[in-house]
Amino acid sequence: MHITVPMFEKGRSFVLASGLLKAYEGHRFVYLHLLCQGVECIGKALLLNHDYELYRLKLRKDFGHDLEILVAEVNGNSGQPLFTAGAMTELKQLNSYYKRQSLRYGDAVDFNDEALLVSADSLYRELVESLTELNVKFAAECDA
Repeated sequence: MHITVPMFEKGRSFVLASGLLKAYEGHRFVYLHLLCQGVECIGKALLLNHDYELYRLKLRKDFGHDLEILVAEVNGNSGQPLFTAGAMTELKQLNSYYKRQSLRYGDAVDFNDEALLVSADSLYRELVESLTELNVKFAAECDA
């Protein structure tokens, strides 16, 4: 099992926490950061699940916090896209802020009109919709 299941569970929790923040009008950038953190953990869990030995040492160095590179690798392994084109457009916009950790800390981006317009509705919806299938996938990993 290694760390695959706990990494998925943490990613799922980040996504669910982001939804609560959004529902209760928490800080928008914290919502977006948590959503991105969820994508990162779930994506890395999927890579580890695919080939633990190949990816266990590569996650930090090769992927870091770059969600575009990470999702491209996940897509390549699965043979199908993790997200639709619309969700990927949102992910690409978010990625430029997330990989620099601009959403997480006080930053000039907090006053940037363009950053305030970044949307993640499709990305959030698709990620939440995928959780049922992913829960089954990683539950089976626990039983192995």
